Amino acid sequence: MVQISGSVGVVGLGEMGGAIASRLISQGVHVLGVDTNLDAGRFDSPYFTRADSIATVSTQCEFILVIVHTDDQVRDVVLGDGGLAESAQPGTTVVVHSTVDPATCAALAPELLARRLGLLDAGMSRGRGSMRDGSLTLFVGGQSDVVQRTHPLFEVYSDNVVHAGPVGHGMVLKLCNNLLLHTNRLATLEVAHIAAAAGVEREPLLQGVRSSTGTSWVVENWGDKDEKTSGGGLGEHPLTHRTTREVDLALQMAGRLGVALPATTATGQHLTDILTRGLAAHTGAKARDEAGEDARRRNSEVIEEFRAQGGRLTGSRASSQLLLLTTMGARTGLLRTSPMTYLPEGDHIFVFATNGGSTKHPAWYRNILANPKVIVELGDEPFAALATEMPENLRAQIYARQVARRPEFADYADQSCRAVPVIRLQRNGN
Repeated sequence: MVQISGSVGVVGLGEMGGAIASRLISQGVHVLGVDTNLDAGRFDSPYFTRADSIATVSTQCEFILVIVHTDDQVRDVVLGDGGLAESAQPGTTVVVHSTVDPATCAALAPELLARRLGLLDAGMSRGRGSMRDGSLTLFVGGQSDVVQRTHPLFEVYSDNVVHAGPVGHGMVLKLCNNLLLHTNRLATLEVAHIAAAAGVEREPLLQGVRSSTGTSWVVENWGDKDEKTSGGGLGEHPLTHRTTREVDLALQMAGRLGVALPATTATGQHLTDILTRGLAAHTGAKARDEAGEDARRRNSEVIEEFRAQGGRLTGSRASSQLLLLTTMGARTGLLRTSPMTYLPEGDHIFVFATNGGSTKHPAWYRNILANPKVIVELGDEPFAALATEMPENLRAQIYARQVARRPEFADYADQSCRAVPVIRLQRNGN
């Protein structure tokens, strides 16, 4: 048994949190766990105690692992009412294992340091073995002394601890790793598609590639999910949501850094739909019409959630910065609402008629040319506004600033083969 003094706190006992807790318990480490959805009978061991609150964990544990789903949840666990920062003892180390924006971890670090608490961000990636046996890679960001102090604990459930640099760098490395995973999954699905179209059966394809220069984790672990994705898709599945969120996080990070990622942008545009509906449907003859219907359905879901949550989204869309724009149909006179990314600059709000890189302008753009009076919903505040198209000299400058912020907009412009209109939304009265 491993000698770790005291209890290790685990906040979030889902798939990954539960696997880490189980590994710790199996090695004789006492776990004090908290999760609102926890089935208490799941950890039937004298080495596990269920905590009734985060505060209970923070007062009793020197090391606390945070393994929740979203950036907002991480912030709430650490800095929210009853969170770790309120009651943790000086010298406590908080380890964020959740896959979040590196900027979220970087912003938490000084808050915890002021309370004499340590913070590490430790992105996770499954190894070639089983997590039950401690096969797990950790990409760790944080001060060297805090990493060294936590290393004996990491070694209980990880066989590969990589110190990437200061706080935030662990998540940077995690997102880089997952970009390779997701772009490779898309490429591998396409390779399977073209091989099948040429009459090559799956087994010789996999056997040949696995022993050659084109091999990868996806190829080596090709299984039922991949076969389903090649056919009719996975539908609503955790893999789909996780992939979408991780690609979005990487693109947002790239936007802040001013780095263009064309392959990642293409992965974001195609992989979610392929995972959901299957490669055949995505590339088939009816794909365009079905994709349009799916886009309308997704827009309706976003609009409904946006309004119900006061302008905030959850799940894979939690980190998206969106507004709702309502225009009057140029032909029908009916009100049409569209969710879209925006660029705030002082009192100005700019939106972009990219239409996802289509060669055609979006319907909402044609609507505002006919009637520039619109309704904007930003957060939980709707307001009337006037939509004005920017002249070319300003359009190019503003669009360039958006590309620096979100590099995928460069790909939209290239794919559309047109000057993407930039629209200023000016609140009535300003």
